[in-house]
Amino acid sequence: MQTGNNSELTKGGVLSTTGAMVGLAFGPSVLAVLTISAYIQPIEAEFGWSRVQVSLAFTIVAYMIVLISPLQGFIVDRFGPRRTVLASIPLFGLSLIALYFTPPSLAVYYLLWALVPVLGIGLWPLGYLQVVSQWFERRLGLALGCANAGIGLGSTVVPLITAALIPLYGWRGALLGLGLLVIFVSWPLVWLLLKEPVAGEVKHRMLGRDQGVPFRQLCQERSFIVLNISFFMLGLTATSLVSQQVPLLTESGWSPEAARAVVTTIFGFALLTARVVVGFVMDHMFAPRVMQTVAVGGALACLLYALYPDAAIVSAILLGFLLGAEFDVLAFLIKRYYGHLAYGRAYGVIFGVFYLGSGLGITGMAWMRQQSGDYDSGLFVAALILVSSALLLFMLPAYRFRAEG
Repeated sequence: MQTGNNSELTKGGVLSTTGAMVGLAFGPSVLAVLTISAYIQPIEAEFGWSRVQVSLAFTIVAYMIVLISPLQGFIVDRFGPRRTVLASIPLFGLSLIALYFTPPSLAVYYLLWALVPVLGIGLWPLGYLQVVSQWFERRLGLALGCANAGIGLGSTVVPLITAALIPLYGWRGALLGLGLLVIFVSWPLVWLLLKEPVAGEVKHRMLGRDQGVPFRQLCQERSFIVLNISFFMLGLTATSLVSQQVPLLTESGWSPEAARAVVTTIFGFALLTARVVVGFVMDHMFAPRVMQTVAVGGALACLLYALYPDAAIVSAILLGFLLGAEFDVLAFLIKRYYGHLAYGRAYGVIFGVFYLGSGLGITGMAWMRQQSGDYDSGLFVAALILVSSALLLFMLPAYRFRAEG
């Protein structure tokens, strides 16, 4: 906790937030999750595999995230976030480069994609956000939002890079280029900018890394159970909705070009904006209420997609704010409820639970589409889940570690 008398806008804090933004823009959250749709058709055409066979690799990526997230939390708590991040960046880049050499074997193809989240273990948002959270108290939400905006920025920039590379060099050349970009651009910038504060650098009184609730104790608290259930429900809906936006719109009468424009432009801009706006609002409003608001907005987006698909621009904006808010809120709440002592493990567990729901949701949405012939039933179920998640958050207590002033 801090007194609020001194400015938090130190050079180290600003530079570290910028470094986190760069690292997240070219990290696995973007390169291995949010922008992988560009490779599906070229891989399908080269090897003659079915769409399901090609896409299964990305389901494997989601479940590898589930498995490694708690391990990432342990490593970050044990060795520190900066060291973990810097060791992971070149390994992640090499995992992308290895995909260039994919042979016509499904088993090897799946194995190479499974290695991507494992070798990039330190680069999921936790490592970066823990560094940023050590610099800020009163402006914690805004700082986390600015750092997480890197994911929205990457989701906008990386598709432009792949769109330029794939016609010239194929999907292999695009992944090779991105791997080199990670190693020779992202790594030096993160090494230069991302720093953990040392004694005297932070000009206000705040929690130290050894302060907070032990992991064993926080696992028994009601707030931790509520957060896990709520983020599992958010995972069931948010990622599955995003992954199905283009086919959903084309089946509703939108042209493929218009549908892609809505997703890449409107949704991407809303996602980027939400990172900063939600972060700023959390510094002035109880964070669970912020999450409840965007969850209800996401439910409204589901209803609009099902009943009024012509309002897709509004729906895309609401979904952008839903996906843009989730991990800002999570990173903020973990510090406010549990402090720094077990920050990594607490975040890693809930992050993994979110992606467990995400994997089930992607499959479930596609299955309901197959059974009913349209997306309406899946959208109604998703809306109900989002409203339930919002109601569950009413069970969260007041913050344990508050910023004064």
